[in-house]
Amino acid sequence: MDVSETMERATLLHRAGKLEDARRLYVDIAEKAPDVAEAWHRLGLIAQAAGKLDDAAGYMRRAAELDPRQPLYFFGLGLVLQDQNRLTEAEAAFVRALALNPDFAPAHNHLGVLCESQQRFDEALYCFREAVRSHPAYARALNNLGNLLRRRGGLAEAIDCFREAVRSSPDYRLAVANLASAQHEANDLAGAEESYRQAAALDSNDFDTWSSLGFVQIVQVRLEQAELSFRRALALKPDSPAQLNWLGYTLREQGKMNECLASFRHAAEIDSDSVQAMLGECLALPPIYFDAADLGAWRQRFGHGLAHLRRQAERLKRLPATTLLAQLQWGNFFLAYQGQNDRSLQAEYAALVADVLSAAAPEFFEPIPYARDLSKRKLRLGFLSSFLRQCTVGSYFKSWITLLNRNRFEIYVYYTGHWRDPVTQEIEASADHYARLTNMHAGEIARCIKADRLDALIYPEMGMDATGYMLGAMRLASVQCAAWGHPVTTGHNNIDYYLSCAAMEPEDAGDHYTEQPILLGGIGTCYVSRACTIAADRAGLHLPAERHLYLCPQSLYKIHPDNDEALLDILEQDIEATLVFFVGMFKTVTAAFMKRLERGLVARKLPVQKRVVFLPRMDHDGYLLVNRSCDVMLDTFHWSGGNTSLDALACALPMVTLPGSFMRGRQSLAMLKAMGLNELIARDKTDYVAIALRLGNDPAWRKEIQRRMALNFDKVFADPSPVRELERFLLTRFEQFAPI
Repeated sequence: MDVSETMERATLLHRAGKLEDARRLYVDIAEKAPDVAEAWHRLGLIAQAAGKLDDAAGYMRRAAELDPRQPLYFFGLGLVLQDQNRLTEAEAAFVRALALNPDFAPAHNHLGVLCESQQRFDEALYCFREAVRSHPAYARALNNLGNLLRRRGGLAEAIDCFREAVRSSPDYRLAVANLASAQHEANDLAGAEESYRQAAALDSNDFDTWSSLGFVQIVQVRLEQAELSFRRALALKPDSPAQLNWLGYTLREQGKMNECLASFRHAAEIDSDSVQAMLGECLALPPIYFDAADLGAWRQRFGHGLAHLRRQAERLKRLPATTLLAQLQWGNFFLAYQGQNDRSLQAEYAALVADVLSAAAPEFFEPIPYARDLSKRKLRLGFLSSFLRQCTVGSYFKSWITLLNRNRFEIYVYYTGHWRDPVTQEIEASADHYARLTNMHAGEIARCIKADRLDALIYPEMGMDATGYMLGAMRLASVQCAAWGHPVTTGHNNIDYYLSCAAMEPEDAGDHYTEQPILLGGIGTCYVSRACTIAADRAGLHLPAERHLYLCPQSLYKIHPDNDEALLDILEQDIEATLVFFVGMFKTVTAAFMKRLERGLVARKLPVQKRVVFLPRMDHDGYLLVNRSCDVMLDTFHWSGGNTSLDALACALPMVTLPGSFMRGRQSLAMLKAMGLNELIARDKTDYVAIALRLGNDPAWRKEIQRRMALNFDKVFADPSPVRELERFLLTRFEQFAPI
């Protein structure tokens, strides 16, 4: 027998996957030339592949005995012993292999896996690093090193490891998936989305990848893409309640209400204890209403749904606390845009949340008495928000954090948002204590806050974030306040005060809140802005050069059907008028609003061409340029501009407003009054249209208004007095215990 020739034939068969044929030749070699170690080693490999681990261990051991200088044989033996869970023997075999070849990267890697399984993390870390040192492009070792680093808090280095593993082996799907997950944890949302897409391309049938991709897209408000991702996940597992609920959310935000309700209903049919499905099916509201009757029907449906949920309270209380803390989260965001008094509905929903959660997690509802040591320290004041960034909330309430007197207050900031920009960084730098609680469960957030033993806690925008709204039901500080980042009552018994603005509130404001209103001066905050003097550029914005441009810059869901008549009156009475809007976040929302507006245009025989323009969404500088390029800003009924109105004033863009019945419809009123521009405040719809038309058609009057806006700029902007009033209010709550 020619051993070399037989070994060559066996090797070819082995590589071709013809294992039984190869095994017979290896057996023949082992019987006729029993000292050929490689034949025994190959037999071990085939036995291991067949799951015959006892045979494999015997063959591997025989190979190592015949050639004790070959590290590969000890490594192979170690792998089999590891599969048999004979870890002490496996470790000894790996150590022996490394003694023979200290640069044997696979042995370092598998020894690291063994050490990690025994929670010997320092040794495992050393082994993985040695594997990578020996073989810098060793993708599996890089992946293992990344996992261990991430487990031990080294997220940034872990991401580098995963990225290098993917670079070394682009088809290594596990490393791609780990990279995506780590990027998600690090809030690199765009990076995570790209990596999840890569993982899905490598395996389009992975349910978890499509689900994770959908969630990352939701966080980035890419809901049209998220809808597609969740549909791909559900094609793989049609009866997955969590994914059905997320799909329902994406559909609701896009105004696809029939599909939205069907998705929530399906989730509830599959899992009758799905709290999210119950909330979605009962309380979902659309972003755009076709007319007042449509709005009324949805509001009535909401009331019936709320009553149904109250009847389910006792059943909900029997669910595990972890389930309730994760799922009893709803914000009623679109309810506030219906233009009616929401106090009773908000209070009813808040009572349901408190009733159910206090039974499941009573530790978060225990009264917190005033501290008795305030004479020896500063007042501990916390802010909890997911919107402390460059947006309306960040712009409005940043000054409350950055300008409060640090001799009297110790500031704690709890940021639950995903975005980080210059405003976030400024707030972080200003706070005495800053905690980024992104991706944490509600119970963890609550425990974190309670552990800091706050004297007072402020929620700047309760109702825009479902987790924050649920936390408001709890008692996490001695005094708890909400502010008008989302200007509607919270309904929560544990929110003691509603921080608002005196100039924006009507006389009957007390009837609108379950909390006690605290009315600050000025515009309620110190809003810093500079006068915008950039030159108008209608051509660059593709706006008609010679027409009268009436800008209505609000999000389309803010434009209540009651606005439509005034908008159409302006178009009808000014033949040179063009209405300028911005497209909605989603195509379906824009289409629904445009359909409603077109119905009115057709009824009045008004053309759409040149009369209505929708601009794309743009950055803040581009948005300011639009303001500088238009003639008039049309404030919206029931929910006036806030940040948009301040931007208009900074751009010297005259605006007309019709004050509403609630604070959320009266913010522009306060700003115009502060500037002494009372003539821009309408008495009724007819007056509103008349003021708008005069601004659009009388350039001399418009320039006079702009002159006065510039003259009174500092009456609105950079006024620190509201912050001083906030300080006095908070200190007064604790004056019997606070230092003199």
